[in-house]
Amino acid sequence: MKVSSFHSALAPTLRAFVEYRQALGYGDRGVRSLLAHFDRYLVARGWARSILTRELVEDWAASDGPLKPRSRSQRLHVMRLLGRFLAHTHPDAYIPGPAWTPRQHSGFRPHIYTSAEIRTLLGEAAQLTPVGSLRPRTYRTLLGLLYCTGLRISEALALRLVDVDSEERILWVRESKFHKSRAVPIPPDVVAALDRYRAERVAQGHAPDLEAPFFINEHKRACSYPVVCATFLAIARRIGLRGPAGARGPRLHDLRHTFAVHRLLAWYRDGGDVQARLPLLADYLGHVSLVSTQVYLEITAELLGEAARRFRPPVRAPLLLGGTL
Repeated sequence: MKVSSFHSALAPTLRAFVEYRQALGYGDRGVRSLLAHFDRYLVARGWARSILTRELVEDWAASDGPLKPRSRSQRLHVMRLLGRFLAHTHPDAYIPGPAWTPRQHSGFRPHIYTSAEIRTLLGEAAQLTPVGSLRPRTYRTLLGLLYCTGLRISEALALRLVDVDSEERILWVRESKFHKSRAVPIPPDVVAALDRYRAERVAQGHAPDLEAPFFINEHKRACSYPVVCATFLAIARRIGLRGPAGARGPRLHDLRHTFAVHRLLAWYRDGGDVQARLPLLADYLGHVSLVSTQVYLEITAELLGEAARRFRPPVRAPLLLGGTL
């Protein structure tokens, strides 16, 4: 949505707010969508003031019939952000307080893939058709890279040949979420797999231009996100990881969750200071804070068992004869 598409009395403020958020690096698709809805609501209501009032915010948050708590929370969150922005020039602007946000109790849990599931997933990807084409190697290499590095799927699909530095064992992730770029170190076995894929591209006549997409489809163009997701779902159904179309199940993005959990588990096992290493994981995953990283640290029974194994109660000094606790 373009910032010029606002038409209400608050349109200048909404445009300035979106541009301000963009300058800070926020993508804000959800925020812009809700602002567009709010703008249409203002037009329909005939709102002529350039200020937020409590009545206006409450009425919009409750409009469109009974909303789910999550939807109402999202609307109030956007109004809180907008109110704080507007308050710099209009101190009397209404800002909903945190108490307005209903508590969220999400039952969602990411799927943490087992090593056996990963092997089966990669094996099925290698069986894709057309036989002998680059497509099976593309999906096997792509899925393996997501599991081994925790890259976002958008980051992997945006990689160019020049971004894969085999000599330095680094992937260059450019202008990712929040417009951040980072260098992602990769282990030797991942480097070898990427080099084999690069060689197969060349053998099948694909241009070695360094600015070309690294992962390409049969039409010699960059793999698209919708097609990759659809192909993953088809693979997952064939191996029994997911049910029929429409049923919930393991997702492509869960490979990122799996990477984070498996890395944490490895740190527990090697006896290192897990808490001290969390900032390293946040940087590797491209997060702006540890709060974002904690979302990916899904607690598994195996992880809890490992933590319990490392826990030891403090040793009490022997009591002196006749002493007391």
